[in-house]
Formats: sequence, C-alpha cells, structure tokens
Amino acid sequence: MTSLDKINHASLALMVIGANLPMEEITALLEIEPTKVVRRGDIINKLPQMIAGEDEWVYGQELESPQGRDEIMRGFLEKLHSRREALNKIKQYGEVRLRLRVQSDYAQMAYCLMPETLSDLSGLGLPLDVTSISWGEIGL
Repeated sequence: MTSLDKINHASLALMVIGANLPMEEITALLEIEPTKVVRRGDIINKLPQMIAGEDEWVYGQELESPQGRDEIMRGFLEKLHSRREALNKIKQYGEVRLRLRVQSDYAQMAYCLMPETLSDLSGLGLPLDVTSISWGEIGL
C-alpha cells in the first residue's frame, strides 16, 4: 500500500472570508450555490465551543483520486476558470482562497497534484491552503 492509498477523505473548497459578506450577491456573481454559509457569531464547534469570527461563503466538493488524476478537481477548476472575472469582483468583499483538505487514518500520506492541475491552480491567482489531518496509525 502506498501513501496515496491511505487517504480516507479529500476535498477542495472555494472560500470567501470577510465581514458582512453579501452572500446572495456572491452566489449570483459566481452562479454557484454555496455548500456552506457561516455568519460571524455562528457556533462552528460545540466542544470546545468555537464561534465564527467572520462570515464565510464556501463551495466545496469531495474528491475521488489522490493519485492526481481527479476529474472532479479538474471540473471544479475549469468551473472557476470560467468565472475568473466574477472571482476578481468578489475580492472587494473579502479574502478569496482555495482549500485542499486531506484526511487519513495513517501517519504517512500524500496527495499528488499533476503539473496540469498545478498550472490550473496558479492560473486562478488564488492562495491555496493545504490541510492534512492524520490520526497517526502506522500502516504495514
């Protein structure tokens, strides 16, 4: 088993973060329904209790293939490329970024991004957060 086989969950999200975000306007500009909306003051975690400090408009998708040939990711990035003008307008409301999240039960994991995916990502001109969550089990 390779480290690429040990991923339980991977997702990619477009995030708009700021104060008093005009959620409906962001949705209309992007022509994408958010998968999650958080308003400042919302409880985002119960134990320990965490309160959102800012508004968040999020559009995320679960990914399928950690080997870098994920068609869902390619489609996601193509959709964003077709909305680059809208993304630039939305930057006036807050911070716009992408987040790649990878989760595994194992301590050693990797998510491969192919050169064409890296090119698509850089062409958007958005920051990319990469987060990994590992429960630390060592596979044999």
